[in-house]
Amino acid sequence: MNPCIIPTPVEDVDGDQRWMSIHNRFLSETREKDPDVIFIGDSILQALQHTDLWNELFAPLHCLNFGIHRDKIQNVLWRIKNGELDNVKPKVIVLHVGTNNHINTPEQIVEGIIETIHVIQEKQPGIYIVVPVSKQFEMLQWLFLFSVI
Repeated sequence: MNPCIIPTPVEDVDGDQRWMSIHNRFLSETREKDPDVIFIGDSILQALQHTDLWNELFAPLHCLNFGIHRDKIQNVLWRIKNGELDNVKPKVIVLHVGTNNHINTPEQIVEGIIETIHVIQEKQPGIYIVVPVSKQFEMLQWLFLFSVI
């Protein structure tokens, strides 16, 4: 079985519940804010929020950033299935996952990304999904824009 398609919370090895606390903060934000764009994924998105680029280009678009350091596809999948896209109606979701799935094959990663897209489509019918993809994957070498009617 491909581990990338099995929703899995991060193991709390430090015992501080940090990851779950971040997830719960994201849940609160979905109840308190009305975003047009949601960024969801790993630390690359998390770091983007702390840049001038974010402040200049993305903050004015009423964005929420749900990036978490070291998250793998299966962790993001768990977060989505556990409420992070509930209570909101964004126009666009930017999904960035797979960077931390270095022990998985490219095929497993692609299958995990596709499964995550399907779950997003179930939660947010008709949403535009943008998936920036690294050139390291031979099967996916461009920016995907999924539109569901």
